[in-house]
Amino acid sequence: MKNRSPKFSLALSCALILGASQVAIAAETQSIVGEAAMVIGVARITSASGQVSVVSRGNPIHVGDKIETESGGHVHVRFVDGGRLSVRPSSRLQVENYSYSAQQPALTAIKFKLDEGVVRSITGTWGESARDRFRLNTPVAAIGVKGTDFVVRSDADATAASVYTGAIVFAALSGGCQASLGPCQNGGEKLLSQDMKGQMLELGREQSSPRLVPLVDLMALNSRRPTTERIAKPEKGPSLDGGRVEAANEKTLSTESLPLGGVVVSAVQPTVKPELSTGPVLPAAPNLPEVNQLVWGRWAWASAVEGDALSKSIAVAQLNGRQATVGNGSFSLYRDVPANGAMELATKEATASFRLAGSSAQLITTSGASELAKVDSGSLNLDFNRRTFATQLAVSNPSIGSTQIVAAGAVGTDGTFYAQSGNAQLAGALSLDAKEAGYLFEKATLAGALRGITLWGR
Repeated sequence: MKNRSPKFSLALSCALILGASQVAIAAETQSIVGEAAMVIGVARITSASGQVSVVSRGNPIHVGDKIETESGGHVHVRFVDGGRLSVRPSSRLQVENYSYSAQQPALTAIKFKLDEGVVRSITGTWGESARDRFRLNTPVAAIGVKGTDFVVRSDADATAASVYTGAIVFAALSGGCQASLGPCQNGGEKLLSQDMKGQMLELGREQSSPRLVPLVDLMALNSRRPTTERIAKPEKGPSLDGGRVEAANEKTLSTESLPLGGVVVSAVQPTVKPELSTGPVLPAAPNLPEVNQLVWGRWAWASAVEGDALSKSIAVAQLNGRQATVGNGSFSLYRDVPANGAMELATKEATASFRLAGSSAQLITTSGASELAKVDSGSLNLDFNRRTFATQLAVSNPSIGSTQIVAAGAVGTDGTFYAQSGNAQLAGALSLDAKEAGYLFEKATLAGALRGITLWGR
């Protein structure tokens, strides 16, 4: 064999290098699954190989990328199938898989992992055509989707989710669900659909199954400043060219689009229609009654509520085997369980009057800001024979002045009670010996939503 000339060897080497580069570029292009369509504030991407870079508009998104936002950072991702993902401030999300096969649907896989923070996801064409292959995992929950626009908020110990359109299947992240795709079928899963107005699902680390609670705006809880996001979803095929989508095709992601309130009503409810109490609001006595059997538990994302000295962490509230009764996504009321395990109200009294032992309240203004409010006085009266209650509160705040919370409703055999009439939404529970009570309330005002929690004794 003749020796090759130096020129031939150089040409061959260049060709091999060029070919290798083209292969690398082709592989890189094929691994791109989306792009950063909008970036606000500071955010970083950590690649599967560990390389860290600051996110800017137009940055490609690859499988394995972890997106992390600072306290004021937002990243909107547009995927190749038209799917959309809004990564909210102080969040950390990883794109674990994003692939599709029309010929072999079983090979389709869309999977995200939310370590902490808030995301909103709008399913693209791949997810809609293979709904049993779409999953979002958090440290405690597995969420499968059904062609959905939904919001998830999570930290290391709890997860909550709400739905705009479609439906999700929400379950505890048991061992078998860790690596699977689609809805997790472990016997404790629950469905949440767009028809279930005013409700969302939440799950704590110590719970085996999620539970329905009244809806709160999970995105608004993530930031004290009001935001109105727009994530465009084109009617036609996917695009990574950075082109602008017409406003007519945009979906608005606004903190105002999730309605407030909604009360999860106990399955046990009397049919008595109570009358509102017309008596005067009584001031709380200087010697406040003690409340030992009821504790307000506060989910981690509500830990910064201004002026709240009443609630405890969920971990503290669950001590000594206490069980959750009512809640609203930020707070849950836990109560002692009697030694015999009976979960029915046990009292021979006909009526009872309670005194206010403690309270915490705030005004969430229409701009999204939080202002401290004060419960100045209150009364709570129960009729155990008729299984009804009536309550009044005087609440004040500089923005709204003084206002009255007035509500009356039914008391279930398990001691939980809910407003059926009045000017506010209200849900609460009694200790099972009927000596203590607690309830949460929410009233709409022109300045915003007035919310609070209370404890009562006698």
